[in-house]
Amino acid sequence: MPSPKSDPLEVDVRRYRRWRDRRREAERHRARQPRPGKEVDDILDFARTWAPFGGPPEEETLVNFGMCPTRFTERLWQVIGEFGCGRADETQLKRAYPQHE
Repeated sequence: MPSPKSDPLEVDVRRYRRWRDRRREAERHRARQPRPGKEVDDILDFARTWAPFGGPPEEETLVNFGMCPTRFTERLWQVIGEFGCGRADETQLKRAYPQHE
């Protein structure tokens, strides 16, 4: 009788269990990561839309987000710091929404 370590079925079962455990751990890790909500998506979409024009008019940030332009810019960079965005987007956003320190 072959030893359990050399049985092809046992080898496949162990391989599957390792794969399953790694997959479960990856899912748990993803579940712990912060996810952008609707507000984050809305802020990024709005900022990207207005970036080619140098940013939105003051009224637009007030109407859409209830924020003055300075607060909107602060929130935008907070969102980018937390969730990131593409390098091309970030370059364009830096020109339209400079960070004030």
